[in-house]
Amino acid sequence: MGAHRPDPGDLRGTAMTASTSPADVRGVRRDPRASQRDFRVLLDVLSRPGRIGHLAVTRGTPAATIPVAGLADVEVPLAVLADGGRQEWARALRVATGAPAAEPQAARLVLALRPLTPAEIGALPRGDALHPELGARLVQAVDALLPGAQAAPGDTVLALTGPGIDGRAELAVRGFGEDAARALAAANAGFPAGIDTFLVAPDGAVAGLPRSTRITLDGEG
Repeated sequence: MGAHRPDPGDLRGTAMTASTSPADVRGVRRDPRASQRDFRVLLDVLSRPGRIGHLAVTRGTPAATIPVAGLADVEVPLAVLADGGRQEWARALRVATGAPAAEPQAARLVLALRPLTPAEIGALPRGDALHPELGARLVQAVDALLPGAQAAPGDTVLALTGPGIDGRAELAVRGFGEDAARALAAANAGFPAGIDTFLVAPDGAVAGLPRSTRITLDGEG
């Protein structure tokens, strides 16, 4: 998945700051067997929107860093959006993967450890009909993922249709607001341009929303 993984002890120009510990770097690195398992889970949920898969979480490390650790490398500009107290994970991922830092508007891979605003989602790269590969991949941390039938009050229920879905699927998301869901749907309205998205909960639950999926809010379709 990634081409080159610098060793934490061999940083070659990627400075480890005082707030980025070797433990942080080890936390986001995955051994080859774990990386292959992660890849299979991510591929499965992206090809079957609405299905919830499960990633093996490293204790003390945000689960949403797992897809990024597998998808980032020295040729993939990475943007990490986090609250001030979680910026160490941005530095740890860049040290562990070698991915160059980028602003969200120019990134190929975006990790959001906080909820993105609709405007932030709308500003992410989408590519175009001739160059859809230039669209960003978004990994969005959420509070919980559940089948639509298990939604609790306050959850955002996404109604999904499109390739890989038998009719219609429903996914309940906690910590991903309705306005953000509408912004993602709008960003993907010009398929094949758009944003492939992974939603990741703290327990390792993960769901994929490829750009080919039509997203509506339950009751608004």
